[in-house]
Amino acid sequence: MSLQFLGETAVYLPQKDAIRITALTVGAHIGCLATRSALSAIGCTREDTPRALVDRFEQNRLLFEIAAMIKYRRSTNPKVATILISDEDLKTLEPAPRDEIAVMTPVSATVPGKVRRRPAHLR
Repeated sequence: MSLQFLGETAVYLPQKDAIRITALTVGAHIGCLATRSALSAIGCTREDTPRALVDRFEQNRLLFEIAAMIKYRRSTNPKVATILISDEDLKTLEPAPRDEIAVMTPVSATVPGKVRRRPAHLR
């Protein structure tokens, strides 16, 4: 199942110190809350006004929507009503550092002259 996000403006909730957006599923709507740690991860400070928080959030909205979709798909609760997006959720979306990419590259891709053949069923 997938989430579809409404195009409405995000809302700052001072009592929760979070920003809320809404997503739809086939049978329900789900509130997605960007926590203070997530807002700090995108550069917001405690001194920022609510308008400044929402503006910074809107600049990074796609990142939050992707994090919410991933968290929703991994959820084991079929009746989830709220998704909390924290800085840890955003960190999973960061690209790997260059040295880790080299470690993750298959050896056959790094050895010059070695040609990778297509599997027989794809020839």
